[in-house]
Amino acid sequence: MDNVVRGCNWWFDLLNTWRVLDEVTLPEMTFATDDFGSGGHVMDVAWPEQLQALKATIKLRTDDPRIRGLCGRQPGDYVQATYYENLRSFRTGESKGRIITLKGLLNSVKAEARKGVKASGTEYEFSTLVYYEDIVDGSVVHRFDYFSGAAATVVGGVKLFGDMAANLAITGGTVL
Repeated sequence: MDNVVRGCNWWFDLLNTWRVLDEVTLPEMTFATDDFGSGGHVMDVAWPEQLQALKATIKLRTDDPRIRGLCGRQPGDYVQATYYENLRSFRTGESKGRIITLKGLLNSVKAEARKGVKASGTEYEFSTLVYYEDIVDGSVVHRFDYFSGAAATVVGGVKLFGDMAANLAITGGTVL
């Protein structure tokens, strides 16, 4: 049993949430597909197209106004969030680090019901993600950068669309 999660932490810009972090739901990677049926064949194939919009949810055991105040920013005024994991191998005892860097907007703040003096938390939806990078033990597993495009995309440690970026002359020049 390798890569068992044995602790995590979440930062919003310079705000470290480790003492109040309750729960994190990392972005779900889902690729939209396009059904393709060729002439003279009796079988369709759903080819992967583009990555659907990413979002993460973070639940904190607090309602800090500094984090709540990040909600409502507009495109261009993005928030950077960093998620850290400690991964442990129950087979070898080895410990690895995982770092996910996200850039996007805090678009939803949902406070749990307040009931007397009982502790309750607040859930934040971090979406409009324009940057996602997942690094495990120093190796890039995934990188998606909306503004840098296909040339910056990494899937499984490979620049999967580097040839596409070159063929379309995406990199260089004045980008509009």
